[in-house]
Amino acid sequence: MRKLMTALCAALILCLAAGCAASAATSYAYAYDDYTNLLGSMEVVGVKTYTWMRDRPGSFAGKVCKVPAGAVVTNCYYYDGKYVYCEYDGYAGYLSNSNLSFICGPVGYEYPSNSYMGNFQIVNCASYASLRAYPDTSSQRLLQVPLGAIVTNVYYQDDRFSYCVYGNVDGYILNSNLAWVSGGSGGGYDGGYSSVGGDYIGTARIVNCLSYASLRMRPDTKSTRIMKVPYGAYVTNASIVDDRFAYCEYNGYAGYILLDNLGW
Repeated sequence: MRKLMTALCAALILCLAAGCAASAATSYAYAYDDYTNLLGSMEVVGVKTYTWMRDRPGSFAGKVCKVPAGAVVTNCYYYDGKYVYCEYDGYAGYLSNSNLSFICGPVGYEYPSNSYMGNFQIVNCASYASLRAYPDTSSQRLLQVPLGAIVTNVYYQDDRFSYCVYGNVDGYILNSNLAWVSGGSGGGYDGGYSSVGGDYIGTARIVNCLSYASLRMRPDTKSTRIMKVPYGAYVTNASIVDDRFAYCEYNGYAGYILLDNLGW
């Protein structure tokens, strides 16, 4: 789906760029497992018909292909204050920041900037998570997003769903299938739920139990148990979300464990 960007959304890349400036890429190659400078998917704006994708970040660099006005370019990475690395129709190269606008919601409904959460990885599923047309489990499935894949342009919708973009397709994925990797507000969900917000712990060890601690879907002892984490095992990316629970990740799954069962 193509997006209509507001001026606020167009300015968002400048905010993201400022946050990335200290760690901007210094070569033309990117490590795709490093999401520090990942922007996500963007729309081409500010041109009447098309703009040229360049093979290097510069106005006199070689021309790769024409990218039409309104086209969605994917896998965008901040390069510097003037250029962004991106991909379009099987081609890869660089576009000027001035010709790109951040996608911050479906057509006609852009989310406020304080709802932006960043880039997330698909977790807590056997093989895929459903990208749906609307924030409802009975809504049409647009795509099956594979376990471990990265979705971008993530905005908080409600306590069950978040808006996100996978490639050039946008829709909604269950919050329980998302784990923060970079950018935004650190994955803060409503009600204080957070992937990396609050008091960050990092790596923690399972303690104070006979054999296992429960990794739960929500910070609530009545919430669904995702899996049993063995005594002595280490969980990663742990962050305190309230006075009882911490968000954490284990063996490719993400959820919440009682603070009493964590040692660090």
